[in-house]
Amino acid sequence: MQASDRFNQALTAFTKARARLHEVLQQDENEFMRDAVIQRFEFTFETAWKAAYRWLRDRGEPVNESAHSVLPRALANGLILDVAGWDELRLRRNQTSHTYDESLALDVSAFVRARAPALFDELLQQLRNRANE
Repeated sequence: MQASDRFNQALTAFTKARARLHEVLQQDENEFMRDAVIQRFEFTFETAWKAAYRWLRDRGEPVNESAHSVLPRALANGLILDVAGWDELRLRRNQTSHTYDESLALDVSAFVRARAPALFDELLQQLRNRANE
């Protein structure tokens, strides 16, 4: 199966967002950089599930366009391998998008630095490997 243009666009957006997240994670942490980490994390999460959505839709999966619907289908299709990690990603994304609290920002930034890159990298690799299935 040839990957659709919409999937390729979503994959490109995810790839760029992931690269930008990796860039900011190379910087020393301070308040400004912590905010940048969180913003880039949020954007990378959004582009990640949207790329998975496009992959699923290209294969005829009946999935709604929401992270809540896409992530379980991505798991069922072997795109996501660490369900607990992705549950934590979604939880952290939801926490940061609704309020700002200094202690929460510290906690989310630490989580992003420790766990998020590997989870995003794994999904990106799965999408690339399986783009033309």
